[in-house]
Amino acid sequence: MQRLTRLSEAASSLHAALSHPDLGDCAPGLPGGRSSLVVDERLTSDAIRKLIVDAIRYAEDRRASLVLALLGHGFVPGSTNTLYLMGDDSAEDATEQAVNVGELLAAAANKSYIPSVLGIVDTCHAAGAVPAGQDLTSGAGNGRSRLALLMASSVNQPAFDLSFSRELAGLIREGIPGAGPLLGVDDVQRALRGSVVGQDVTVSQHDGDPFASERFWVARNVRGQNAASIGLVGRLALEDLVEAFGALAAAAPTLCAPHDVKSALDILEVLNGLRPSPARDRAKEVVCFMLTAVRTVEFLRDWLGSELTTARLRQALRVLLVSERRALPSSLTEFTDVAIVDQLVFDHPVTRSNGKPSLAEFVVRLGLASGKDLASSELRAWARSVDAQQELNDAVTKALDDREDRQLRLAVSLDSSLTGGWPEEVSAWLLQDGELLDRRDFSCPTVGQEGAEAAIEEAAGWAEGHADALGRRLRWLDVAVPSGVLLEWHPEEAGKDLRFGVQYDVVLHWSRRLTPDPLLRRIQGAVNDRWEDIAACAGVPVDWLDASDTADRPPLQGRLRDGLYRRGIGLMHHAGLDDQLMEILLSYTPVLLWPQCAEGFPVDRHSCLEPQWLTMPEGLGHAYQRRWRGEPAGHFADLRAVWDDREWLRFCRLVRATVPSIQNTIKEAL
Repeated sequence: MQRLTRLSEAASSLHAALSHPDLGDCAPGLPGGRSSLVVDERLTSDAIRKLIVDAIRYAEDRRASLVLALLGHGFVPGSTNTLYLMGDDSAEDATEQAVNVGELLAAAANKSYIPSVLGIVDTCHAAGAVPAGQDLTSGAGNGRSRLALLMASSVNQPAFDLSFSRELAGLIREGIPGAGPLLGVDDVQRALRGSVVGQDVTVSQHDGDPFASERFWVARNVRGQNAASIGLVGRLALEDLVEAFGALAAAAPTLCAPHDVKSALDILEVLNGLRPSPARDRAKEVVCFMLTAVRTVEFLRDWLGSELTTARLRQALRVLLVSERRALPSSLTEFTDVAIVDQLVFDHPVTRSNGKPSLAEFVVRLGLASGKDLASSELRAWARSVDAQQELNDAVTKALDDREDRQLRLAVSLDSSLTGGWPEEVSAWLLQDGELLDRRDFSCPTVGQEGAEAAIEEAAGWAEGHADALGRRLRWLDVAVPSGVLLEWHPEEAGKDLRFGVQYDVVLHWSRRLTPDPLLRRIQGAVNDRWEDIAACAGVPVDWLDASDTADRPPLQGRLRDGLYRRGIGLMHHAGLDDQLMEILLSYTPVLLWPQCAEGFPVDRHSCLEPQWLTMPEGLGHAYQRRWRGEPAGHFADLRAVWDDREWLRFCRLVRATVPSIQNTIKEAL
């Protein structure tokens, strides 16, 4: 038979949809903690048969309904209508070396302790899986069996490329408008008729149980009625719920993991009635965590409404991670309200018994970003609903204090030197909430690094005096540096009594944006757009260049001029960097990274940026601090960065509006 190249993809996708508690709601169906997804081209027919028998016995022992999905090659021998699933040792028409699908489905349906069986068959001739009528009406179950089959093709049809399984998985994830809260096999059949081309999706149902209280269903409908709570449970919550309820199965075999507030509250009552045990206590804890997460998501959607945007979610999470000096967890792969809340609730620091402090701070930061009143009754009601009143009070106090401190920024620039080197004086601006509060120039005692650092220290003292008068703390120091100084100086390491990087969040900028020549003025709009592209990117928006990319400067300028690099730029090499290269690159990008160690920054180190990117630029300064203290900082601390973000570009426009630009280039000045 032809090799099924998409078998693993189709099986995994369908398994994920069926096992999602908010969708198919299936728990693993094999004993011993084995995975219920078995994909192996080397499986023999005997091994397949044994797996199905094990699943039937396991469902019977747990008195659970059985969902059995069979994907692969199948045949019907001769002129019969009986489907055989093929294993690695099977040959067409050799029934003794294949699996009689209908026989096993009938055996499962006839088990009195298995309430119902749903079979999903994606093979050629799939409709041959329907058992003989007498096997159900007069079998061991005396006709009271319940069996529904959803099959990829009719008895005489081939099936192509596992398209049925792949389309079914997508349908379960996306739902069917107007189909009600549950998707039956007939709903699925109608929806798939137009998308599974060249195959007749076939359905068979036998419902002989007079006491059955609900119809057969394949999955919950995420787009049906009463679907408001579906999809509110995150991935970490689902994993913990499955694990906890699996461990509890011996004490409460009929309990199912909750999927919304009501089911969680009902299950908590049941759990409270069970005999105390570590498994019961763990299940209660997970359910309580899930309640906190779901109630938080529901609250945020009601409270923020149209103000709930991806950009605000990212910003609130960014500020939280910086505040707690945490990296972005690798398990957080999307920036949705459900995913972020799920992460904060279920992946809290080991020093805390729960994630409520982080969750409360995130909610407060999100409310601030959305212009909400932090004294609102709705916010207080949410805190009571998740038992986080104290955590909310702490978060509000911290966020308001932090916002006031963050409104005060000192910006210093070393741009006064016409040669692009160390200046004779340093320009300083003190900003409050983005507006210019005061401005002053400070003379350098000597022309060089020591003199510039002394002038900056004097500027910091001047700014601290303003901060004291305002009752604020100065926490942010922007340092704008010319290209000729970028490669040789680390301003965060300066400071006579205490490093600047210990006292402040020091961020490095390119000084020529403050006094641009005509070229920079013409392309500044493109640089602004480049920043917006970088800010909107979910991953690490960096185009990495090696020495061969930068060795020949005219072609490099041509690629930049053509807009080839649409993100930030990272340099993988250390040797050969010079101020001319920095000038070329910074003219076109607001974000430039380069290594500060001789071995450079090879490809195998790039992944270290993934958990740290959202914390930039403060996170890079925190990594330097860890290295100063002798703590692990990783390769992240090997990087230098110019970070000309939206706020800095806005400040540069403010300065350009009040100070005439320098029209002469360095060459003309010389």
